[in-house]
Amino acid sequence: MRQSIYAIVAICVFSAELYSQSAPSNSQAEKAKIELGRRLFYDADLSINGTMSCATCHEQRRAFSDGNSLHPGALDDPGKRNVPGLANVSLYKNLTWAHNHLSGLAEQSFAPIRGTDPIEMGMNAHEDEITKRLGQNSCYQKLFSLAFSEEKGAINLGAVSKALESFEKTLISNDSLYDQKMKSKQPLPTKDAQAGKKLFFGAAKCNSCHTAPLFSDDDFHQVQPQNQVAVNKIKDNGLSDVTGNPKDKNFFRTPSLRNAVLTAPYWHDGSAKTLTEAIQKHDVKINQALSEKEINKIIAFLQTLSDTSFITNPQYAKPSQECPY
Repeated sequence: MRQSIYAIVAICVFSAELYSQSAPSNSQAEKAKIELGRRLFYDADLSINGTMSCATCHEQRRAFSDGNSLHPGALDDPGKRNVPGLANVSLYKNLTWAHNHLSGLAEQSFAPIRGTDPIEMGMNAHEDEITKRLGQNSCYQKLFSLAFSEEKGAINLGAVSKALESFEKTLISNDSLYDQKMKSKQPLPTKDAQAGKKLFFGAAKCNSCHTAPLFSDDDFHQVQPQNQVAVNKIKDNGLSDVTGNPKDKNFFRTPSLRNAVLTAPYWHDGSAKTLTEAIQKHDVKINQALSEKEINKIIAFLQTLSDTSFITNPQYAKPSQECPY
């Protein structure tokens, strides 16, 4: 496996950013942009036939994943990869399973909205329809005007992507039981969780890729190819599909293990239905053929990474139909 210089240096940066999150700007424009982004996140009008929103695949109760191995698009095109959770997504440089050239969350939002590999929301070549639909909503008119006054409230895909980015930047998960005990410098509540933590950061070497505090090193690693083509008829070469470099074949980004208990199934193709399967699928050289008892202890530790406040925070939930402005 490879590890970039970026991944090594970023550990301290991630730690500082994750545990020092401040409230969003109090400016009216920023508040409006976040609220606008939240409403757009839950709005199926961003899909070709009005059946799919961002929240269709990213459910808050599942830490913004969806519980399926793969999710078909709005027009029933087959999904390509498992839906990742969105906890702390703004702290990542690499924003998807296998793409290393995205400038930020705004650009990343174009992939589901108008991407063609795979087709998800199906709005490619129909971007003007987004302007038309949203422009008919009086609340959106007010929110775009407040959020993008410098652009005279223009409603277009560019503004939509920026608003979605503003909302997604608020999706911070840093109050799990693990975080609470770390802050108070107290041990985890059970012996199994304590033993699992010791294995995770020690002999099992989980932390070599699932690096705290994000529990991901935000880097790409090569995994054994799965028999995915027979499942969804889409060939997936991982990072090499973006870079064109055959050396990047089957390289995928390390997923975060925060809220892992809530985000099954696992791996880029959703091929591991349980945490036990996910751990067992790792290279024997990495997990050293862990015993069943050791795996159960690691899972006990992973359970402490669940953040109840993250999945119940009303600021992340579907907004009411009543316009706040």
